[in-house]
Amino acid sequence: MYIRRTVSAGRSRYLLRESYRDGDVWKHRDIMNLGEDPGRFIEYPGGNGYFFGESLQEVLDSSGVKCTGEELERIFLPYMRPHVRRVIEQFHARGARAGTGRWRGVSEQELMRRQGELHTFDKRRLHYLRCGRVDIGELEGRVWKFLNVLLGKSRDEIEQTIEDMEKVLRPQEIKAYLFTAFHLQSYFPHHLMRNEPTALDPEKLDECFLQEVCALNGDTRFFRGTGGHDGGSAHPYLVKYVILYFDHDFERIHWEGLLHEYVRSRQFRGSRAAPSRHVSNEEACSILGISEEECRRMDRKELIRLYRERAKKAHPDSGGDHEAFLKIQEAYESLLSRK
Repeated sequence: MYIRRTVSAGRSRYLLRESYRDGDVWKHRDIMNLGEDPGRFIEYPGGNGYFFGESLQEVLDSSGVKCTGEELERIFLPYMRPHVRRVIEQFHARGARAGTGRWRGVSEQELMRRQGELHTFDKRRLHYLRCGRVDIGELEGRVWKFLNVLLGKSRDEIEQTIEDMEKVLRPQEIKAYLFTAFHLQSYFPHHLMRNEPTALDPEKLDECFLQEVCALNGDTRFFRGTGGHDGGSAHPYLVKYVILYFDHDFERIHWEGLLHEYVRSRQFRGSRAAPSRHVSNEEACSILGISEEECRRMDRKELIRLYRERAKKAHPDSGGDHEAFLKIQEAYESLLSRK
């Protein structure tokens, strides 16, 4: 069982739901409407003690749901009073260190089979949330323990589980997270910095993102067990990602470090990278093809946009000249530092 948060007319509402197996598909069903505050079903007699109200137990009994006190504790933990929650979390941490997980003792072959049923989109999302890396490598063909948290869950419960995990993302991480989850680097297979989204064409990135959203929206395997979604309109599971993508920017990176890494990777045997030099304002503007007056009128975003246009044409991967690309990089960094 799990608690699913929904929003209607700007107000949150919580539903107690259950995932269940129907043939070879995981589905979900509603057990109880918890209203706007799941915590109202928890009673506190004093100290660190608590118990669940009779109304909750009556609904569970009438629905034929068998649930232990430990399971209810886990489900309602986020809605308990803070001092009680801290005590319970300490015991949960000890249990985790003792290795009492649900999948402890399950063979690697069985875990491989179960994890193979997970959608790749789920695996990529969880990998970033677990490791914080854009370059995720190959996730297939081996067992990953961190994926076990998604096993035995319906699509709806998986979305709730991942939504809870996404709360730890900082605003500047969100777009990189979506870049990784939708595997947008796959559209730039030969680009030197395909895993650095700020170095890629932003307009093409937007197009690729929308293309991937549409493809996932029509993926019947992803929506197995949800019922009623024909792909004709965007599902709420994906609408939130479209909003997050266009409401956030990629985290600014240190181009100097990337430049040095780029030069190092392009060096021939016995050659050495030329030391960095001071670039005058006049020279920098000339390299980027603008006047000093035009530069003064530009804000940072306009300068960055101009740089991307010039760098894209001069980049060696696009048939440009190596030295010209480095000069554009130097000019851009020099002008940006003055703004």
